Amino acid sequence: MTRVPRYIPAAQRGFTMIELTVSLLLGLLVVGAAGSIFLSNQRVYGSTEAINRIQENQRSAFEMLARDIREAGTNPCLRFTATVQPVMQINPPDTATWARFANAISGVDGSGAGGSDEITLYSGAGTVYSVSQHRRSTDPLTVSTPTAGIANGQQLMVCNTDNAIAFSATNVVAGGTTIGHDTPSNCGKSLTPRPDSTQCTQTAAGPGYCFWLGAPATAADVTSCPGGIGNSPAFVVVPVNARWTVATNGRGSNSLWRTVGTGAPSEIAEGVSAVNLTYKIGNSANYVDASAVTDWAQVSAVHVQMTFQAVTGALSANQIKGTDNNALSRQLDDYIVLRNHQDIQ
Repeated sequence: MTRVPRYIPAAQRGFTMIELTVSLLLGLLVVGAAGSIFLSNQRVYGSTEAINRIQENQRSAFEMLARDIREAGTNPCLRFTATVQPVMQINPPDTATWARFANAISGVDGSGAGGSDEITLYSGAGTVYSVSQHRRSTDPLTVSTPTAGIANGQQLMVCNTDNAIAFSATNVVAGGTTIGHDTPSNCGKSLTPRPDSTQCTQTAAGPGYCFWLGAPATAADVTSCPGGIGNSPAFVVVPVNARWTVATNGRGSNSLWRTVGTGAPSEIAEGVSAVNLTYKIGNSANYVDASAVTDWAQVSAVHVQMTFQAVTGALSANQIKGTDNNALSRQLDDYIVLRNHQDIQ
């Protein structure tokens, strides 16, 4: 019996080993190219996102710090200088705090994380109450708006264009419009621009001063106000101080923090690895460290250098690295003038 070979059409034949190998190689090349493009785009995205976050942190940190520096020394009354200082009627006076308040600025070298510098700015630009009447030096100060936000024992300042007196508040009633100063925490019960520390237990520790009569002065007013009568509007000021420093944020990096008074620190910008501050004294061409400043009232400008480093957040450690395989970083460098330490022409 003769066998006839079975005919298999060409369309039904399989791949040869060579064809299969070539096709797999081409497929691997395509997948490799696509993967390389994906990884490259991912790296570019990560770098761009990291730089954007750095720029956002730089913007918020600079705007807020620059505002505090420019407003340092602001108050609605007379301008403080090395010779014109607030009168301390608080007993005993916190001379260090109020001296810094008058100077408007104070700095410390290398006290923050990573050896960063610290700066504290003082001003009377917080809550301000207009005095509507103060006819006797022993009278409480009557203000035009309710005293919400003022607590008994709180240190305040009352001022006009002639005098500024720091005192401790008393007899403040919620929703009221009067601020008393009759307390053992003050030297004397009446407000005076010339307190005598040996007379603090007396009603009048010095010639009594009336800040604002609210009406034309009478002979009785002149007699009751031997220290003088204010002829310009008067204000009660709540002093404000804002401390800027670098500290850990608990997420593996450092942040820039702002602390107002004795309150809790507020995180302003993350990824701040260093802050370096130097100060210009008067018309000097050079900037010096805080340790070289002998009179903070003479500081006219601040040179701020901030170094920001990319942080991971939602990104991976590799995505925030630059071509040198280190985390991306940028430096902010600016000069900020203290407006209230400058003579504006």
